[in-house]
Amino acid sequence: MVVVNGDSTVSRTIANHYIDARKIPTKNVVVLDDVPAGLEIDLESFRERILKPLLAEIDARGISALARVIAYSADFPTAIKIPSHCEKLTDPTAKKYQLPVASITGLTYFYRYVMADDPGYLSFASNLYARGKFERHFLNPFAGDKKAEFEQASALQKEQKYAEAAVIWRKLHEEHPKTMPALALRAAEAYSLDGQAESAVEMIRGALKAGWRSSSYLTDTPELEKHLDDPQLQKALPYLDDSPIAWQGPQAFASNVGWTLTGSPVAIKEGGIPYLCSCSLAVVHPGGSTLSDAVRVLLRASKGDRTFPRARFAFSTTGDVRSKTRYPGVADTVVYLQENGFETEVFNSVVPSKEGAIAGLMLGTASADVMAKPWILVRGSIAENLTSFGAAFGNRSQTKLTAFLSAGAAMSSGTVAEPYSLQYKFPTPMLYGYYAQGLSAIESFYQSVASPYQLLIVGDPLAQPFAKAPDELVEATFVSEGKRRLRILRRSMRLKVPKSRAASMELSIDDRIFQVVPLTGSVDVKTVEVNWPDNTSGIYDVRATLTGLDRTEPRVTFLSEVDVDGDHPAPTATITEPRSDADGYGNDGSNATAIQVELECPGADRIELHHLGKSVATVDSDQGTARVETKALGGGPLRFRPIAFFGDSKVRGKTLVDQLQPRK
Repeated sequence: MVVVNGDSTVSRTIANHYIDARKIPTKNVVVLDDVPAGLEIDLESFRERILKPLLAEIDARGISALARVIAYSADFPTAIKIPSHCEKLTDPTAKKYQLPVASITGLTYFYRYVMADDPGYLSFASNLYARGKFERHFLNPFAGDKKAEFEQASALQKEQKYAEAAVIWRKLHEEHPKTMPALALRAAEAYSLDGQAESAVEMIRGALKAGWRSSSYLTDTPELEKHLDDPQLQKALPYLDDSPIAWQGPQAFASNVGWTLTGSPVAIKEGGIPYLCSCSLAVVHPGGSTLSDAVRVLLRASKGDRTFPRARFAFSTTGDVRSKTRYPGVADTVVYLQENGFETEVFNSVVPSKEGAIAGLMLGTASADVMAKPWILVRGSIAENLTSFGAAFGNRSQTKLTAFLSAGAAMSSGTVAEPYSLQYKFPTPMLYGYYAQGLSAIESFYQSVASPYQLLIVGDPLAQPFAKAPDELVEATFVSEGKRRLRILRRSMRLKVPKSRAASMELSIDDRIFQVVPLTGSVDVKTVEVNWPDNTSGIYDVRATLTGLDRTEPRVTFLSEVDVDGDHPAPTATITEPRSDADGYGNDGSNATAIQVELECPGADRIELHHLGKSVATVDSDQGTARVETKALGGGPLRFRPIAFFGDSKVRGKTLVDQLQPRK
């Protein structure tokens, strides 16, 4: 979801560029009015004037279960004052270190707490989606009676009463058959130790069905490894992750589930805590980015997906406390990256001195010159720095996170207030391991921060240079001979890059999910046909999203505008006089000239021209010229949609894009 400050041409400009580059559906763009001005606002203003209207609009559009990421365009407050929540803290350590200033992205991530006026997000490990040490998989995730059952099974296992323990582990697993795979593995281990091989294999299968993804744990655990010659398990093993098991592996994000103490996704009604990933696309401010630089960063990042750059991941390990805070996790991450075939560098200086390409850069310093450097940050790279004021743009001291974006990173982060150099407030080094495994930039950040309430995350959330997406192209065509139908065809592009088999195809028509087609059966469905109703006309947006059979669930989307050849013609829109602007590329469009558009649709009662879902011009006949004043719409590409009206029927035309031209 791209969120725009409707009163800011800068915010609209950033959004216009990003929407066009990433082909964001209009339904996924929310324009808010009356956004509070300034870098810092109070909690009540954020809740009432930003968060509540945003969530209400998402809900009204019927996509609340689908929204994964809230991406604020520029000109939103970056810091939120939360003294009323900090006053409710009772733990003296929390009161000392959890200061009363949060980031807009952090509070949006914890939207459930904010809407409930609950300070629970201020705990040191409030982000249950974040990964932890591998043994966290096997923690007790329950409360009440089930917690006691879990503890009883653990005690029986220690007493070598394996059959009795297995019965309890199995019961707990069968109550959560699609989540909490560790319960099934515990049952499998107990059955194996009791000599019940058939039941052990059944429970290993159950763990895989519930989402277990680590083959390393299965092969490194003797009680499990001896059963892996089972044909069904042999078939599944190649699709599992054989990475080192010091840390939990990457987990794709979903907002329509909750998360438990073990990091497992469970139904919200079963007690899981839901979140909404959030970031800012840019911070345009005298202490941050210029408008033109912010646009350049996003356009560059959008071209780095699935490029698999040959670049290293570099980690600073100086004596500075900012670096030492994260040093304990560097060794595990370096091993993780190297085991997965990536080059790493550990350097004992403020910034690297070695030449070459960098895909991930972790620093820990108050100030760093990242522009005068012998190395480069490749497209899609992430770079960040542990320091106190990386996102305090009203404070001129210390290097700001935007410096890393200007240097080439697709995404970076920094705190909006003093974090006291505490690891749980910053990404662990495993941020880079998860990114290298194929997660998107936004997922990688939230996978690695236990308490992100102060952390402002900025850049392109969709950046994913290492995503192992299906190697396929999806095309949609309309067949009008005989029975009217929509035909969706998949075909391989034969790219020589890491990839995954397609697990499912999600079809959306005019931004509404129509069907999810599973693709992992014995027959690989290459063509899908959808019967089409007779009483429809005009252009329909058909989106096909392939999800890969990989633990990171890589997604790639294809968009087609399809004419369904109905009783009414589709309206057309033709620019006869484009915008121009004396300031040219990268400005906010406030000095742009009007555009002139010829609208036509034979037989229509009237034709409207829409921008971001709102009418900006109308012709009260089936043909005419519309003049659109663009000064308030922002700079960058403007995407328009003609809509013709035949009585109560609406017929859409193809998208029209007007690119801003420098005035001669």
